Amino acid sequence: MKAILAIFLFAIPLAAQDAQLTALRTTIMAMREEPNASRPTRGATPELTTAKHQHRDWIESLLTRFPQNGDDAALSAQIHNGLRDAKLFCNDYNLECYPSNRGFVDEAVVSRDRGFLIIQTAIGIFCGYDYSAYLYRWTDNGWRRFFETEQTTYTEDGYRPQMLHSINISEPDAAGNRMILTLGSQPGCAAAYQPAYFRVFPMNGRFEVQRPALEGSELIFVASEPPIIGRIRPDDLMVEFDAGGTAYGEPHKAVRHFELRNGRATQVDPVAPTARDFVEEWIGMTWDKSAKYSESPALQQWHMKVHRDDGMGDFPDPSVRCTNGTWAIGTHLHEGPKTYYRVRFKEPYSFTMVEVSDKPFSDCTVADPKGDEHLKLF
Repeated sequence: MKAILAIFLFAIPLAAQDAQLTALRTTIMAMREEPNASRPTRGATPELTTAKHQHRDWIESLLTRFPQNGDDAALSAQIHNGLRDAKLFCNDYNLECYPSNRGFVDEAVVSRDRGFLIIQTAIGIFCGYDYSAYLYRWTDNGWRRFFETEQTTYTEDGYRPQMLHSINISEPDAAGNRMILTLGSQPGCAAAYQPAYFRVFPMNGRFEVQRPALEGSELIFVASEPPIIGRIRPDDLMVEFDAGGTAYGEPHKAVRHFELRNGRATQVDPVAPTARDFVEEWIGMTWDKSAKYSESPALQQWHMKVHRDDGMGDFPDPSVRCTNGTWAIGTHLHEGPKTYYRVRFKEPYSFTMVEVSDKPFSDCTVADPKGDEHLKLF
């Protein structure tokens, strides 16, 4: 009798799991019948939120039996097998989900950071998947969700789908407060340049997450994997990505560094990891920003001449070392004349523009590969 009762009790959560997966399948399959619906929002409608939450609730039913130190790979396999058996993945061989992924799901990602469990899910839209992330902490009652990030506004102007590249949680400060960093980019069918998003959420010692302290967006080159990386601390954020080169020329590395204080983010140095990258950033900034990185107000005239905000790339030469400890970078626009920039570097990672010329600097002649070595930011 005890054995029969144990089998019966074990079957109850399994039946609940099956019912939740069946509900998700019903919603997903209904979306698959109209792959090109709601094109202004790339196929995203409120039923997408329904599918997101059904997907989440099914995974959370699996978490009821997942121990604190459970095998992440085993959980990933369990999720994969359930979605596979429900036939919710795309069959890439016959391209049934191209160009619309509406009515399909992508692999869920299970990871941990500083003892927290992180699960990312992805539901199909036109040309890609819209990701959600759910964060859990271990309690006396098992895993408890304390934070989620997902897009639930489905208007043409307000919908911002994202492919999540990483979720990171900082170590706690002296008061137990932490920061949560999410890095993502907009999915697309073919475009090599997409908007990227970096968002920072403060969390107090009671695991209560507040409104974002920072919501940044940049147009980035998404060819690398991951296309954007970052480091989060309780009082500091550093992000690096490839920018520029949207039509011709070379992309460059850009950095966004912020001090985080009292729920606010203040941008500080560096803006680039090399002198050459700094030149590209200086050219692309408006003068009110470039002036902060310029050693003379007279540089404004040169900035007006070389400034560009079209996101296209330049064609730079390798950095050359000068006799006074500065670096020279020669670069030119597409089929344009070459311009020369003298850049000063100060520890730990501060660049400033010293001067600009249409002729090479006579004291800058020493080829030195160190001029193109990236700062060790991470």
